[in-house]
Amino acid sequence: MPQENDNYTFHLGLTMAGAVSAGCYTAGVMDYLFEALDLWERAKKGEVDGINSEFVPKNNVVIETMGGTSAGGMATVMTSLYAIRGKINPVKKVPKNPMESHNLLYDSWVHLDDNENGKSFSKLWDTDDLTEKLGSLFNSKVIDAIADKSFQEINETLDFPEHLKDNLPSYISPDLEVLISHTLLRGIPLSVDFKAEIARRRVDSPNHRTFEHYLVSLFKLNKGKEIDEDEYMWLNPYKKKYADKIKLSTIATGAFPVGLAYREFNQNQFSDKYIKSTIKKIVTGDFSSNNQDIKDRIDLKNFPLEYTSMSVDGGAINNEPYREVASILDGKFPKKDSKHRDIGLIMIDPFPDSGYTKKEYKNPKSLLSVAPRIIQALWNQSKVKRKEMFEQYDTDYFQTLIYPSKFYSHDGYKKSIIPDKNPITSASFNAFGGFLDVDFRVHDFFLGRNNARNFLQYFGSFPYEPSDDPMKHNVHPMHADWTPEMVEKFRITSKGSNKIYLPIIPDLNLLLEGVASGEKKYVYDVPDKPKYDPRNLFALRGKIENRFKHVINRAFNDIVEMERNDKDHPISDSLLEEEFKKSFIGKIGSKISGWVISGVSNPVKNGISKFLTKFVIKMILHDLEDRKILKGDDE
Repeated sequence: MPQENDNYTFHLGLTMAGAVSAGCYTAGVMDYLFEALDLWERAKKGEVDGINSEFVPKNNVVIETMGGTSAGGMATVMTSLYAIRGKINPVKKVPKNPMESHNLLYDSWVHLDDNENGKSFSKLWDTDDLTEKLGSLFNSKVIDAIADKSFQEINETLDFPEHLKDNLPSYISPDLEVLISHTLLRGIPLSVDFKAEIARRRVDSPNHRTFEHYLVSLFKLNKGKEIDEDEYMWLNPYKKKYADKIKLSTIATGAFPVGLAYREFNQNQFSDKYIKSTIKKIVTGDFSSNNQDIKDRIDLKNFPLEYTSMSVDGGAINNEPYREVASILDGKFPKKDSKHRDIGLIMIDPFPDSGYTKKEYKNPKSLLSVAPRIIQALWNQSKVKRKEMFEQYDTDYFQTLIYPSKFYSHDGYKKSIIPDKNPITSASFNAFGGFLDVDFRVHDFFLGRNNARNFLQYFGSFPYEPSDDPMKHNVHPMHADWTPEMVEKFRITSKGSNKIYLPIIPDLNLLLEGVASGEKKYVYDVPDKPKYDPRNLFALRGKIENRFKHVINRAFNDIVEMERNDKDHPISDSLLEEEFKKSFIGKIGSKISGWVISGVSNPVKNGISKFLTKFVIKMILHDLEDRKILKGDDE
């Protein structure tokens, strides 16, 4: 039956929150989302055996923009590359061999850098990165290797527009925008003018100045055509010049503070014009291209020319850049219908905030307990979302969350299901747990797929309330021309209510499997969480201890090198040297520094390394035990 609303398109924005190793969960969500969209598009064309085209809705859903931070930013880029390549190959079954290659999402996040040369977690403790400076607690070459694998398909001769025409899925916008967040260590000054009128001619009058440390990499597919990079960067992974920029932004957003190596941004990555344009978007909160304020009203007169800065994990400031993604959608598709919007925002968050906590607050009693509270307070404050909190009351578009959820039945009946308090295994070891074991990553990848299935078949929906009374009629335009047969096949009913909902993205797996929406809600591809064998961790004890020894040596070397290179205070340095030569403690301190610098082993260094090694192993094992994913002696 021809549909009058065949060309109706609903536009989606996706936000992928920071996750460290739990990016494997986000990858699983995206894998199923792409599977459902791809199956739907092929069924529209009559290309799927077993699906009657009369039951297939003909409207469209298109992903217009994606944004992410840290592991979510890395997953955002991997998703973009996967879409641009156009070879959609969902991982529908748990592989017998988890190291089998399937698609970019699975291979990047489940394989990580596991190969014949060793496991990813073991490689984090290698010391070959400490030859020149101390860059991070862990060896970050693992992250570089994962990125290198993902960007290996460089083809300078490729006709990019033609490639997209032939390969880009119809549910991906040819003008796709991708946004990745960063934390800059060098702030960009934002000034407020407090000059009196009579003093306005004085250029040396002080201003009230704050510093913006948040920046984003904003990429645009631009239908495959090269773009002026004053406001956007070109999302072209096949041309080395642009692929290198995408890769650097991908690695930089995941530069977990202290844990993983910081990265440098200079004029080769971001021009001054690009940074100014982007900072103005950040100040206004509007990332759409039609906001004139970013061009006319904000004057960055104290901007440091030839800007360069080190960058760390974007999650240090903004772990969920959903407002930025929403502003792009809102700018591209302004409101038409007084009742319904053509846009929706979905956030994928492996570690969602649980809301109100009943945990009793206790005042710190000493400096040792106050200090970490201060750090936590500053970190929380840097990530506070004032505008987002206020704007939620005026949000008139679909906005929801996909997050880890798993239920068990203790007696085999659905009526007695109970939620798993720790559904995602990668949450262990402060979210580095996924590095411990590939089985953890497989579990979380397929949990992501199962949660995405449940989302499409239940939560990602709109009310369907047709009525002859215009005041009571509540049917979203995307469902306006669905036939009664379509409504019956995909209808969703909420518990304890006769109210009907219809999905935004119809999951045609329901037709192939002959089940109703929500029927497989408590079915999981990996029903039981894997358990970690502590012997694998104990086997790395020597390697972990050796890493700490090298880190301590390198840290002392760097401190002494900084001291040697400090030539700015010759008078005070001379006075200090003369004073401490008289001190017995000063002499002993100099000898100890000399021992450390020369690399001579000493009990203090060895003792610290052993203590840190035991502390890390203990922390990991305790956390795994608390989450009930640690093997005991009887297993």
